[in-house]
Formats: sequence, structure tokens, C-alpha cells
Amino acid sequence: MPRLPAAALLLLLLLLLASAACSAAQEAQQEDYYLRIWPEKPAVKYGDSMVLNCSSNCENIGLETSLQTVAAGTGPAWKAFNLTSVTEWEPKPLCFATCGGTEQKYQRITTTVYRAPERVVLDPLPEVEVGKEYNVTCRVFIVAPIWNLTVTLYQGERRLYVETFEDHRNPEAGNVVVTSNSITAQQNDHGEEVTCRAVLDLRPEGPYLEMASLSKSLETVVFPMDPYLQTLGSVEINTSMPVECEVSGLFPVQKAAFQLFFAGERLNSSNHISGHKVSAQAQVTSISAGEHQLICIVSLGPVTKTAESTVNVYSLPKPTLHIDHPQIPVNTNVTVMCRSDGSKSPGVVMRISDTQEILLSGDGPSLQYSLMAQKEDNGRQFMCKVELKVDGRSVVKETAANLTVFYAPQMSDSSCPDKLTWKDGSEETFICSASGNPPPTVECRKDEVSYNIGIQQQVSKEHGGIYHCNATNAYGFDVRDVIIHIESYQPDILGIIIGVLCAVFISSAVGVAYYMHYRSKIKKYHLRRRQQQQVTGSPMEQKCLNGNV
Repeated sequence: MPRLPAAALLLLLLLLLASAACSAAQEAQQEDYYLRIWPEKPAVKYGDSMVLNCSSNCENIGLETSLQTVAAGTGPAWKAFNLTSVTEWEPKPLCFATCGGTEQKYQRITTTVYRAPERVVLDPLPEVEVGKEYNVTCRVFIVAPIWNLTVTLYQGERRLYVETFEDHRNPEAGNVVVTSNSITAQQNDHGEEVTCRAVLDLRPEGPYLEMASLSKSLETVVFPMDPYLQTLGSVEINTSMPVECEVSGLFPVQKAAFQLFFAGERLNSSNHISGHKVSAQAQVTSISAGEHQLICIVSLGPVTKTAESTVNVYSLPKPTLHIDHPQIPVNTNVTVMCRSDGSKSPGVVMRISDTQEILLSGDGPSLQYSLMAQKEDNGRQFMCKVELKVDGRSVVKETAANLTVFYAPQMSDSSCPDKLTWKDGSEETFICSASGNPPPTVECRKDEVSYNIGIQQQVSKEHGGIYHCNATNAYGFDVRDVIIHIESYQPDILGIIIGVLCAVFISSAVGVAYYMHYRSKIKKYHLRRRQQQQVTGSPMEQKCLNGNV
């Protein structure tokens, strides 16, 4: 390649230096142009107005946006624009200016359009059994932007759950549902206030907005034991029986709800509370025999427990007893009929008996017993019994009737003795009676004169003799002669003499004994006197002795 002359090289170098200087001058001039927007990160409530200021050292400053704008002011290097109603959720206004006559400069900003929560609502809290898990749900309505929202659930002052939404991308207002993690219920949680708080934090460019829901009380329940039914295992048809359903350890005991059912029908019940124990009482009546279910359902909050019992409803109609001839003469045939009408439960045993023994037994609907009536059957009581075994116990119903037997009078030695012995002057009562039905009339006569039977009288010799007694009733008569012997009073001479002799002998014996005792005492006295005189001497000798001394 041929070498260029030095002059040409110098000229080329000058051209390159001039081109570089020109380029540097143009770049320096371009760096002096600016375009700014204020505020840089605006936040505006949806539907409100917003003012943007575009400032630049270029010409033809303007604002490009789909929103309605009006001029809000102008200056040498700025223009203000009023966006009268921001109704877009993600507006991006563009400021522009013309620099150097031909060059266009642009500046776009992102605007945060917000809407405070319209409502914050806490879902109804469930009644929860202690030890079980539950969730709390909060709903926030019409809020934007959701990525700036924080929802916090509180129990009293204790935070239960917090949720944020940084990953949410839709700028439009919407609804938010927040559900807590599972929470285990405790008994001391009962009555605690639960609240939901929603916070829309737009700082530092925008406001700090907070809204809370209405508080709701947390209700916990304790239901540790199954209900217990207290009732008899059986009841007679068309009769009433008390039943009681009881359960212990409940909390809160006042909120326990009972339902009692018998044979598919709900019973009217009343509740009684004692401490942590509550019971429901009702009356059971059934019009149909058989086995029926008694059901007790107890509900407390979300917990429901059931107790069941089988009740045997039995039918045992009272029997009827019929005597075809309840009043008949002796030696007449009698039929005793025992019957049980109406439906009855299986296993019923029927009996005909009197007060001494069972006369007839069977399991049919009726029994019949026949006899020939004797006078001993008068007043005899017949009983018709029906018996049913229910739950190991006997249920008995009975009906009784008496038989009346009419028979002729009859007198016996015991009721009217044929011989009587009375003592003259004593008090005696003449008794003569007769058996018979109807009770007979008894009359006793002596010498055609009627005697007062059953009245006490003083006996005289005239009462002695033969009495003709007659007992009569509508069915016959009986007669009997009674002989009364009167004993007169005669003194016992021999007895009197023996008594006198015995008295004389006893008196003589007593006198002799006293005399012998007296003689003995006199002899002892004289002997004692002689002994004393021999010891002391005579009185004269005693006197002489005293003088000599």
C-alpha cells in the first residue's frame, strides 16, 4: 500500500479531531435537557382528583393520559395538570417535552389507586367442644390494592393469625377471605372476644387505613358423659309413667337442650339444673301394647349425644267374676265364672280361688268352677285373679265376690244345751241360739209362757222345769227341750261340828303351850335369885360387916 503524504495525514487528523469535538458538544448540550414529574409515586383514592406537575427546560411540555385533565397552572419551566377523577385502577400518565427543536423527552409514572375496605366482617363463631379444633374466618369487602393489605385475627389482645398478600397482582378492588389455622378450644376461652382487623398500609406515599370487625364471643362447651335414662322397664297400657334423662359434667349447663321421644312421639319435658348436672322429666303414656323405644337426645353446642331404652307396654285388663246364683238355698248347684275381656299380653295366667286355696287355674280367656252349695259355703269369698310376669316381677289384678247360702235353723248342744243346773238365789242368763241363714228367731216357752232369752235374772225355784225352744226362719225350723234343775241351799252340820272341834283343839293346844312356857320362865327367875343371895349374903350380915369396919 502506497504511503500518504504528510500533509494528507495532517488534514485527516484535523478532520477527526473536529468530528470528535462536534460530537462532544452535542452530547453536552443533550445532557443539559431534563424532564421531571411530581409527585414521583402518587397515591390517590379511587374516584378522587390528583394534580401532576411536569417540569422541564425543554419546550412544549404536556401530559398524555386517558383520564380527563384540566390545566392547574403553568410556569416558565413547568405545567400542572389536574386529573379530575381517577377511575382507572392502574393509570400511567406520561409527561413529555420537545428539546432542541426536534428531540422528544418522555417520563411515565405509576400511580397507586386505593380504596379503603368497605366492610370487615367476622363469620359467626362456631360453638366448639373443648379439646376440638376450630377455624376463624374474616371477610374484607371492596379493598385495593390488595397487596398492601394485612388482615389480623385477635382473641382478646392475643393474635391468633396474620395474613398478607404481597403476591397479589390484580390492582383492582376486590374481596378477601381469610381463614385461620386450626385452633384447639380450651374451656377458659369461653366468652373471649374475637376480632378481625384489616390494615391498608400505603406509607410513605399514601395513608395508613385501618378497619375492624364487630367482636364476637367465643363459646366453648364441655360434654364429657353420655346421658342416662331413668325409668321403669315396663308400664301398663293407658297408664302414665315418669321418665328422667340426666347428664352430668356439662358446661355451660344452661344451654343443654333435651328431646325425649317415646314410640316415635315427642314428649313434653321440663328441665332441672343442679350444679353441672341437668335433667329432663316427662310422663310416658302408651295406647298400644308391645315394646317401644324411649330415646333421649341431648345437644350442647355442636355436640349431640343419645341414650335409648326399651319399655315393655303390657296389657292386663281387670278380670270379672260372676256367680250365677249369688244367693241360693243349700244343696243347690252354683257356677263361678272368671273372665278377662279385652286384649292382653301373652303369658297371662288366670285363677279361681277362695281364701284357703286355688280352686282352678288356666291360661284361657275364662274359667268356670261349679259346686254344690252347703251351709259351710255361706259367706264364702271367691276370687278371680289374673297374673302376668313383667320384667321379673308379678303383676296381679283380682276381683272378689261372696256367696250367700240360705239354710234352715239348727240348734246344737253348744248353742242351746239340753240340761242346765242353777243354784237358787244366784244370777244366771238363759242362752239358747241356733245357726241358720237368714238368722233364725229363737223362742223358749215354759207352761206356754215365753222366757226372756239372753237377760240375766235372779234364780228362784220357779225357774226350774222343762222349756220348749223353737228356732224358725224362712227355710225351716228346729226344736229342742231344755231342762233346768234348781238346787236349794242346805247347811253342812257335820262340817260345822268338825270346824268347832278343830277350833277348840287348837285353842287348848295354844293355852297349854303358853302355860308351860310361863312355868319355865318362873323357875329360871327363882334360881337366879338364890344364886345372887349365896354370893352377897343377907342384908343384916352385910350391915354388920360394914359397922365393924
